[in-house]
Amino acid sequence: MEKFSIKQWVIILILSAIVFFGAGMLVQKELPKTPEQPVVSTQIEIPKSPLLIKVYVAGAVKNPDVYTFEEGSIVKDAILKSGGATSDADLIAINLAKKLEDGEEIIVPFKNSDGSASSADTSGSNNSKKININTASKDALISLPGIGDVKAQAIIDYRNKNGKFKTIEEIVNVSGIGEKTFESLKDLITVN
Repeated sequence: MEKFSIKQWVIILILSAIVFFGAGMLVQKELPKTPEQPVVSTQIEIPKSPLLIKVYVAGAVKNPDVYTFEEGSIVKDAILKSGGATSDADLIAINLAKKLEDGEEIIVPFKNSDGSASSADTSGSNNSKKININTASKDALISLPGIGDVKAQAIIDYRNKNGKFKTIEEIVNVSGIGEKTFESLKDLITVN
């Protein structure tokens, strides 16, 4: 058996490569060409769940409590969800179309016993006029001696939970208000 020289091996390798290349070209021509499919990217839109907010609804409503609303809800929605306004609610004193905000406190004011709006007794600007603790705003209550932000809120919370004060003396049932504070308030407050 003859041994091949390096030149012969190189020639054999080159000829083999040409044969394989040619065979590959023939096979490729015989295969049917498949048209390229365009790449279609689809975006699936996931519907966003509405943002929920919590609002405390109190005052002249049937069921004061913290309620959950969809973002974009208004004060009127809050009043309806809390059972509706009571017969002595002063709905003219609040903006029913105002959008609710998360963590907000909506207090529906009461009308005065004479049927007039509660805002007349809550201004605190006329010191000779007594402040109605059943209808006074937080600012009006703060204007009273010995009543700061915390005690004013305690008065509002008490009347929201227990209903209107029947007598001025009942104010001592409010957390943080004792006989001494009552003595300084009794000539400045009313429940009528």
